Amino acid sequence: MKVVIDCRYLGLSGIGRYLEGIIEKLPSDHEYIYYGDSNKIKKYVETNNIIECTLSPFSPKALFEGAKEINKYDCFFTPNFIIPFGIKIPIFSTIHDVIFLDDRTTTNNYLDYRIKKYLLKRATKISRAIFTVSNFSKERIKHYFPKTKNIIITYTGLAKNVLNANNKEIEKDNSIVFVGNLKKNKNIITLLKAFEKARNVDNSLKLFIIGSNNHKTKDEELNKYLNLPGVSFTGKISDDELFLIIRKAKYLVQPSLYEGFGLPPLEALYLKTVPIISNIQVFKEIYEKYPVIFFSGIEDLANKLLEAPKDVESIELNNYCFEFVVNSIFSEIRRCLQ
Repeated sequence: MKVVIDCRYLGLSGIGRYLEGIIEKLPSDHEYIYYGDSNKIKKYVETNNIIECTLSPFSPKALFEGAKEINKYDCFFTPNFIIPFGIKIPIFSTIHDVIFLDDRTTTNNYLDYRIKKYLLKRATKISRAIFTVSNFSKERIKHYFPKTKNIIITYTGLAKNVLNANNKEIEKDNSIVFVGNLKKNKNIITLLKAFEKARNVDNSLKLFIIGSNNHKTKDEELNKYLNLPGVSFTGKISDDELFLIIRKAKYLVQPSLYEGFGLPPLEALYLKTVPIISNIQVFKEIYEKYPVIFFSGIEDLANKLLEAPKDVESIELNNYCFEFVVNSIFSEIRRCLQ
């Protein structure tokens, strides 16, 4: 079987990491053709089987590129719902979440919302199977698109760079780490308010916010808290630097209001740092059996930031590894194409 893998998302946040993990574990009994920027693709795999496309997958022009070459092969897999027009071979896609339907403030404007909704609905119709990363996301997809029949939960996993990180014992410092952006669903304002309260008790406490250098926001309240003493923005850093900061931290905090999966707590657990996470439905689904700390509200979080962390033993990844993800995806592709 000759499978086209949509690699246009390599290097792009969470979807990019998901795609990296899949590429690392592709089964050897198929031939793969990689659709995307060859300069990016060759960082992950040695191949000349490339359909060149340097366009961002989010650009309107990208919707009308590539189909003629893609249609020469047996099927097309994409890690997102933005599928080029004109593809006639079987399509398999991953939908990580439907946050913009649950919270319209996450889109740029009404037109952006309508376009994304159209593309998402189209993906549910033209894909032979939809893969998603949690039961929560499956329920939300079914809520908006009840006619979607073939939705497979594959979860997500830790990429090779995390698994290969130096995980020897290390001395913890009095720091908290947050990995993500300033989007509303990440709920960083709750962490910042809790951090201020905790730091009034212990002024040696530090907070590292790891993500893009672009921390501009129109939210005046958020801007005020972003300038608190003890708060540091790292900007974009290497994986080695990221993992070292996580390993040394007493806690990683994920205060999200909404996630499709939420990967940083799993990375923290593997790196033997305790996650403190909000008690939202998807986190209970993914993390309830792991040694995490759930919090509810600013006061509760502030108190937990001041507690001494417990040691984290080595964890079993179970279904949260890319062997499971890739096996699930290709078992379904084979079944659909028989």
